[in-house]
Amino acid sequence: MQGKYRNWCKKAGFKSKLAEDVAARKLKAEQSQRTIDGHLVEKKLTDRIVTYSDKLFRQASIEWLAATNQVSLIFYSTAPKIIIPFAADSST
Repeated sequence: MQGKYRNWCKKAGFKSKLAEDVAARKLKAEQSQRTIDGHLVEKKLTDRIVTYSDKLFRQASIEWLAATNQVSLIFYSTAPKIIIPFAADSST
């Protein structure tokens, strides 16, 4: 009887509700989720290295300041008070 039921389940695309089949599916799911090895992909060393550049550092700094809402802190520090008049006096 179980054989006919399992055949019907396969044809109908239905998951068997027999205790043995439910336990087997549960065990399979537990075993497949024990490790993350199936999700890991090895990358070449050249894919992981980001070369340093002033432009990239500046862009990352600006994005970090904006993301952490620290842009307004620049105006409260003493550095702009020194830098802005110096820049205004330059003839470039």
